[in-house]
Amino acid sequence: MKLRSLAIGLVLSAALPVQSVLAGGHGGAPISNVDELPVRSGDWSPEELAKGRRQLIAAFDAAWVRVVATGKDREVLATQPPNRPGASKSYIVRLADCLPEPEYTPWPENPVGPFKDILETGVIRQLVQGVPETPANTSYYFSGISQGFQAAVLAEIEKHYGVELKVETVVLAPGKLPATSLLVAGKVDFLSQLNATGGHTEGLRRRDSRRFSCTMTASSQFIHIPEKSPLAREINSFDDLAARPHVRICAGPLATQTSSAFLPQHSITTKFVNDLSDCDAEIKEGKFDVIINPMHDLSIAGLKGYKSVHTLLATGTPLWVADEGIECRTVGEGRAAESICTVVDPL
Repeated sequence: MKLRSLAIGLVLSAALPVQSVLAGGHGGAPISNVDELPVRSGDWSPEELAKGRRQLIAAFDAAWVRVVATGKDREVLATQPPNRPGASKSYIVRLADCLPEPEYTPWPENPVGPFKDILETGVIRQLVQGVPETPANTSYYFSGISQGFQAAVLAEIEKHYGVELKVETVVLAPGKLPATSLLVAGKVDFLSQLNATGGHTEGLRRRDSRRFSCTMTASSQFIHIPEKSPLAREINSFDDLAARPHVRICAGPLATQTSSAFLPQHSITTKFVNDLSDCDAEIKEGKFDVIINPMHDLSIAGLKGYKSVHTLLATGTPLWVADEGIECRTVGEGRAAESICTVVDPL
């Protein structure tokens, strides 16, 4: 079954060619109306549905391994971030969970189910988050990398299967995302690099509720301490911070789950929008003591006067595809409504 209703009643960005796809951002597109999104569906057996999803992940992995093997990932890093091209080489961790050995990562053959439908329609739908793409947001220093990596991956898929893909971008507002729900419902085909593999969404550990590709972007977490603060002398390691639960932490969206999980005794406030400028301003006002985010040096963002301490914690983001055996439902009403997912047949 083709996606005949793709252009009907949607609040989506225009279909973008692979070369200009925005993997980590929204490119100025409006927030999508989730209720009106069509569902990718077809006359598929449960086995074909599952196999097609596995094939999509396998294709992502085959493409990524070839991107790394040819050095195209390093070419992307040399251009990022936009305000300081090449600086990303100092803060992007190249996690080698998929080695650049194409001979061990074959392309899936005989596409079926949703993967076949994607190739036949030439349309693939991704979920992104509508965080402003400005230097005041930590995501600005990572989204361009994700965009470049994903464009390279999709270009490899195009080349191998002899297709031309267009990406429909579904944009959700900053904050908690019903990402697993949208995957399970078939309203998006994959998630861009929004979520680290170690986290949780809608009540479930992501590794248990979705399929995921090779890690494409990884980064460490850093503690940023005002140089004039007494804490600059006291905190020289993650353990030093852990031993001081009175320290108030301001975190961006790329650090909040990791920080909260490893520092449960601390007060941690998340700034989902303009986290760099807001955390900096509120530290100067005395509301917070330190910042945690994945940047190794805040001077890249124009924020000076901070000492950076490596936590020796690293997180990585893959591309995500739906898994079977997951059910999602909405609990509560209005602003209190929350989406919860469960495993149908738990261990």
